This record gives sequence, structure tokens and C-alpha cells, in this order.
Amino acid sequence: MSVPLPSIAEGEPITIADDGTRVRDLMHRGIISCTPDDNVGTVAKIMVDKEIHAVVVMDADGRAVGVVSQTDMVLARQGRTPEQARTMLAREVMTPGCATCDADMLLSDAVSLLTARRMHRLVVTENEQPVGVISMTDVVRKIIGE
Repeated sequence: MSVPLPSIAEGEPITIADDGTRVRDLMHRGIISCTPDDNVGTVAKIMVDKEIHAVVVMDADGRAVGVVSQTDMVLARQGRTPEQARTMLAREVMTPGCATCDADMLLSDAVSLLTARRMHRLVVTENEQPVGVISMTDVVRKIIGE
């Protein structure tokens, strides 16, 4: 039987218990990035070497202009040979734009933002400049206590 998949439109925000933790307390400081002109092979190597699931795409002026995630990489391979996929540019496969939050935001608010948008990570800013990333993996580690 074939059943339609649920919508991926913006979901209802969930209420998260607030213990006062700020995004800055849990985020990974520093941006692991690539340029829009880096090829997918280079981006994949960055992901593997750094053991991360996404790379922020930064333009020449230091602005975050997109994200290349593992999902983007898998989709880039569809209908292409491995070599064709590796030679594609980050700008061709990235998800444009970056969802951001301020480092001083309550973690509970950031989690609500992530869940409402069905996203896995936010670029963290201080004074409107990207300074790190907060991901659902970071939140899971906090919940588990690792």
C-alpha cells in the first residue's frame, strides 16, 4: 500500500525544559567551512577528516552563504558517476542561506527553532558574525550527559 508522506512544512515548536543553558555553553566554536568554488570531493574530505555532518559555505567577504550537508552530498551523487559528483562545486549542491542564532540565545529557544524548522544545525553568531555551530548532536550529548 502506498501512503503519502507527512508534510515537511514548518512544524509546531515544541516546549523544551529550560535550565538556563545558553547556546554559547554548548556550541562548537569556530566555523569549518569551504568556498562556493570548492568541489564536492574537497568538501567530502573536510567532512570525513573533521568528523562532521555539514560544512558552512563562506564567500570571499566572510559571509556564510549556505551549507553543504551529508544529504546534499548524497543528492549530488544521484544520476551521476562518483567522479562527476566529486567535481561538482559546493555552490551547485549547497542549501543556500544559513539559519542562525545568537550565542546568547537560550538553548531551549534554539532547540525550538531547530525542531520547528526540522533542521539539524544553526550557525551561531556574535555581533552578526559567524563564530560557531550548534547541532542537534550537541543537544543529544547534553541530554545523555557525555
